[in-house]
Amino acid sequence: MTTVFPLPSPTLPEFTTLLLKGPYHASAPIYLCLTHLANRPGTRAILLSPSRDNFIIALRDLNDDWLNECGGYGAVSQVLSRVDVFYPSTPHHASLALSMLRVSQPETAPSQLEIASPCLLLLHEFSSYFLDQENSHL
Repeated sequence: MTTVFPLPSPTLPEFTTLLLKGPYHASAPIYLCLTHLANRPGTRAILLSPSRDNFIIALRDLNDDWLNECGGYGAVSQVLSRVDVFYPSTPHHASLALSMLRVSQPETAPSQLEIASPCLLLLHEFSSYFLDQENSHL
C-alpha cells in the first residue's frame, strides 16, 4: 500500500528496490515514508536529503492540503515519528552516513545508525550531489 500521494490513490507494487525518476511533488518523500511504514509496525525509515532548507522551502511552497489537515493527527504523527531525517550536506557526508548504516545487532557500536529490518531507506534528491557548485542552486 505504498504510494507517493495521499490515500486513496494508486499504490506502488511491492518492492525491495525502487527508483523514482523525474519531477514529483515536494511531499512525495513524506507520503512514501508514511504509507510504507503504516502497515509495518515497529519498523523505521531513514530519509537522506542534501539540503534541509531546500526541502522545507519546497514543502512550504507546495502547501500540501492533506498534510496541513491530517499531519497532526495522532495516527499520522505516530507513523511519522518513526522516520529519521538526515541532511548530509556534501557527497562525503552522504557517503559517511550511508557507510554507517547497519541492521540492528547486539554487538553493533552505539555510534552507528541502527535501523530495524525491514525498513525504508529513502535517498531524496541525491542527484544534486553530482551538480557542479555553480549549478547546485537549480
